[in-house]
Amino acid sequence: MRYLFVGDTHHELNLDKLRSPEVAALNLLPQDALIHCGDFGAPWRTETDDVLSWWQSRPYKVIINLGNHENFGWILHQPVIQRFGCRGYDLGGNLFAPLPGEVALIGGKRFWFYPGGFSIDFFLRKPGLDVFAEELLPNSQAQDILARFFRRRVPDYIISHDGPRSFIMTHFGFPIAQPPDAYFTHTGSLPGSRAHPAFVLDQIYHARRFHTWFFGHHHRDMAADGLRCLYHQMVLVDSRSGESGLIVPEPANG
Repeated sequence: MRYLFVGDTHHELNLDKLRSPEVAALNLLPQDALIHCGDFGAPWRTETDDVLSWWQSRPYKVIINLGNHENFGWILHQPVIQRFGCRGYDLGGNLFAPLPGEVALIGGKRFWFYPGGFSIDFFLRKPGLDVFAEELLPNSQAQDILARFFRRRVPDYIISHDGPRSFIMTHFGFPIAQPPDAYFTHTGSLPGSRAHPAFVLDQIYHARRFHTWFFGHHHRDMAADGLRCLYHQMVLVDSRSGESGLIVPEPANG
């Protein structure tokens, strides 16, 4: 079995990397799995569209860790099923989105999923249409997930949408702060009632409770210290041998 780890696709905006000759040449099969780090974004603002249909027609497994640019108004109404030993949303075809904090057994490896991200451009977005309170977990749920994580053995892979705050600030130079009160008012939540993922994930990062960690959200391609942020690049891993390779599609216009 092979895993293909990918970053943000934003509906159709960054989907060309998966339609590239480089990915076609991989000849992914039904036993293989694409692991999406979030900002899947399909369908967008509707209940179905051509991009969702394209994803649903993929012959391989697609496991989606939800980001912040998602159609939560649609996703949260999809059936919750059991797959890969964990609970998640059945999004049609081979598409499956694990619930927050779930551990999936895929190809003999354990994957832990933590979704969500803070939309810094929230003030340009319309609540319930292209920004949702659900992009951040309630504080109590986030803390419960974190407590359960620390009680379990370290997973083979951590899949998150955002990355740990310290890592982001050190390697990208981004000033990661808590969402302002205006954000919570805009999304219809009580100020401070929802957890910024970067702060939650930072506790795992500082405890060194991980082996391999993939995330997206920051529109960068880089790797350091056992973590890799994905955007244009992708990573292919053989589940048996552990061998991995970087997939770098040529630009669509190049």
